[in-house]
Amino acid sequence: MRRVLSVGVGVFFLAAVAIAQAPKPAVPAKAAAPAAKPAAAAAGKPAGTLAQIMRGLLFPSSNVLFDAQTNDPGKPAKPAPQGGAGAVAQYASVYGGWQAVENAAVALEDAVAVIKRPGRMCQNGKPAPLAQADYQKWANALGDVARKALVAAKAKDQDKIVDIDGDLTEACANCHIKYRDVGDADGPKRCTP
Repeated sequence: MRRVLSVGVGVFFLAAVAIAQAPKPAVPAKAAAPAAKPAAAAAGKPAGTLAQIMRGLLFPSSNVLFDAQTNDPGKPAKPAPQGGAGAVAQYASVYGGWQAVENAAVALEDAVAVIKRPGRMCQNGKPAPLAQADYQKWANALGDVARKALVAAKAKDQDKIVDIDGDLTEACANCHIKYRDVGDADGPKRCTP
């Protein structure tokens, strides 16, 4: 009885596999559905202001690099203070340690294209100074520093990170002095050459 049952189950299984692999009957073709339109932000104007991109992408990423000057990413992280979510906390996450430093460098390098994206506006409603040669130069300098940081992070070279962080500070400060630190966030002088 047991053997008959086993053979019956085996035959049933093989029949099911054969049915599943059999060619499907032809179905009349339906009219093609219209192609989905791309998201407005992808095709048109950027979603965020320059300040939002700075606060959401560049500020946290650069802080990871600055933190790596004094806190060795290769060592276990100390727990962040209660309620704290500083750069050190990055090292305690699943993507922590030197991987966090690599990720921050990649984010900074790719952020250059984001801050230079046509249509980007400043927080005060003025266009970001994309046409200004110095803005372009300083944005490109940020990309250069980020590429150096990525090489240092991949080599797990904290001394190189320390050296690079001065260049990172300079790349950011040049632009901030001229375009950010000229009045309040919504003031008319912000983002003005």
